[in-house]
Amino acid sequence: IADIIGEEPVEIPTYQDVTQPGSIVVHQDDGSYTVLEEEDFNAWEQCLQLLQNLNRDEVKALEEITLEQFDRIMEFRSIVYRFHYSLPLEAFFKRYEIPEISGADQVGDFALIGFSSGSPESLFLYSNSKNKYYRIVYSSPHSSMDELLTSVEAATNVNYNRIGDLVGRNNRTVVPLSLSTPLEEVPYLPEFRDLNTAEVKEFAQTFFGESFDFVRKIEESKGSHIYMYGYGEKILTINADGRVEYKNTETPRGSQQNYFEALDQAMQFVASHGGWRTDEGMETLPYVQFVQPVEENKQKGYRIVFGMELSEESLYLEASYSIMVEVIHGQVTQYLRDMIQIEEEDFLEQTGGPDREAFSAINMIAQNYPYIASILSEEGYDFSSLEGEELYDAIFDSILFVEVGYMKPEYKRQGGNALIPAWVVKAGDILIYFDLYDAQPLGHTGLLES
Repeated sequence: IADIIGEEPVEIPTYQDVTQPGSIVVHQDDGSYTVLEEEDFNAWEQCLQLLQNLNRDEVKALEEITLEQFDRIMEFRSIVYRFHYSLPLEAFFKRYEIPEISGADQVGDFALIGFSSGSPESLFLYSNSKNKYYRIVYSSPHSSMDELLTSVEAATNVNYNRIGDLVGRNNRTVVPLSLSTPLEEVPYLPEFRDLNTAEVKEFAQTFFGESFDFVRKIEESKGSHIYMYGYGEKILTINADGRVEYKNTETPRGSQQNYFEALDQAMQFVASHGGWRTDEGMETLPYVQFVQPVEENKQKGYRIVFGMELSEESLYLEASYSIMVEVIHGQVTQYLRDMIQIEEEDFLEQTGGPDREAFSAINMIAQNYPYIASILSEEGYDFSSLEGEELYDAIFDSILFVEVGYMKPEYKRQGGNALIPAWVVKAGDILIYFDLYDAQPLGHTGLLES
């Protein structure tokens, strides 16, 4: 635990490590869709290389296009890299050493990069905050993207369909028609199980430094330990279940940061306050899952949620996050840490069996649309005027992505702590979980709640 006791952190992820598309969707020549992981065919790296090799003198235009134009061009062989959050375009170009493009400031932020063989000299962008599409017109075709599409089509892929095509709506979210997977429940342990150890004390000390002697410690009857500095300007709570929450309400004395500067600070903070992995167990790989701009007392910053990948499957936590860091004006104002430990032997034993057929994704939504509506209603969405087929359609229209992952329940279940293979459905600003094999509801997480 070198990083906990004040020595130089062993390893900090780079911004490249944690910045990955949430989905990479390929529309194939036969009209079907498939979804790639970022490491498949080096798909994300190929996109970055294309951008980095652009010659700004050969960029003929950056222009706004309509949704209808975007949809029409994506009916050809195409690939879309979609993020589940927005990235500032100019800061992204600068950080990744991509040549500046005249007019990039009009785009502002982006959440999508696309390429289509229907306009091979163009790259397409979507700005979530402006709800606008753009295209960058180049003087020659982007042959590397066309070659990537050819390689994907030559491979054996899982077929996906648009939700809208399956239920007669306009939703462009894709789901697999069928899916076989070896995922099974996997036992885990919380990162902090005994709060009365020297290691936990040393971890707590990292938040207060030389002021630790002046920190009050409160042990609650339910087992949580609370460390408080001053009149509550800094509070660290380590819950009995191992979840860590830190808040700093001191007035930030730093300066305004762009997103990537805040990301760097967040990653450094995590490295110095617990590290990026648990001391024991399997390695999990961090990535930025969601980002929300925040503002307090006219000072701006970002709330960054880091997800973890366990053997290429994303880990989701009911009503929590693996790591969340809020950085405002150069100061970490909130930090949530809910890390777990998984023994590799247990994982291999549980997932080494034959594949099983997952419950149909589209039938999972159809079977549970009243439940999804009830969860969204609890979170402030209004479906009171809808029922029957209208409610069914509204719920299908609200689905933003569907994927497979591991879900950690908020409370220990009978039989001990275990991660559950799940369908993960994002509807509105809510993640809703269903058992991967029988589609029973498992819980939900409201995104980026403080």
